[in-house]
Amino acid sequence: MSIELSQNFLEESTGTHLLFNHLKDVSFFMKDHNFKIVRANQHFYERLGFREESEILGKDDFELFPKPLAKNFRKDDEKVLNTSEAMLGLVELFLNRQGLPDWYITNKLPVLDAKRKVIGVMGTVQRLDQKHGLATSDELVAGVIARMHENPGNMSPFAEIAKSLNLSHRQLDRRFKDATGLNPQKFLNKKRIELACEKLRSHRNQISDIAIDLGYCDQSAFTAQFRQCMGMTPRKYRSEFRK
Repeated sequence: MSIELSQNFLEESTGTHLLFNHLKDVSFFMKDHNFKIVRANQHFYERLGFREESEILGKDDFELFPKPLAKNFRKDDEKVLNTSEAMLGLVELFLNRQGLPDWYITNKLPVLDAKRKVIGVMGTVQRLDQKHGLATSDELVAGVIARMHENPGNMSPFAEIAKSLNLSHRQLDRRFKDATGLNPQKFLNKKRIELACEKLRSHRNQISDIAIDLGYCDQSAFTAQFRQCMGMTPRKYRSEFRK
């Protein structure tokens, strides 16, 4: 899947991206082949604290997001540019404007010129409501998710859980991903980070204790996972967002 544009599209068009201003809670962006923002809708730039689209044009992700997040975004953008293939339904955990962790779903597509040469990347980002977006009619998957919510720090290996459900590990992975967009381990990791944010904001527990409570082998492993998901260390998050 791709979007084909004339070479002068970016200069000539004025209204295509404005359509996304009328889609509730959808952020739209378009980048050129140098990964610079050339189009952004109101929800995208306001979510980043800007008042006008002009303030964000020409900037790249490293100027707009924490470095670890920007590196992940750039990796996905490079894949789209190099393969001309869309990346759809990416479920990710990021900070919202209040510093709280939220689930988002991202779609990225290549932008092609009239000669079908890739000239950029365009995409959408939308908050995924856990009460609805992550709900599933698959009762088996819902049961596994319930276990994660009850005791994320003491989960049995998913191979054992699959066996107890008369499934292979691969079958459980496939059903879980079909229902949530993530495999069970990635879902659990993000659930743990979500709970970590709550503890870091609301409690004075040592970070090492939070790590152990959430099932990490040590503080170093927890910090690495937290940084990958949230773009900052647990200590920095606590200093910025503690209630």
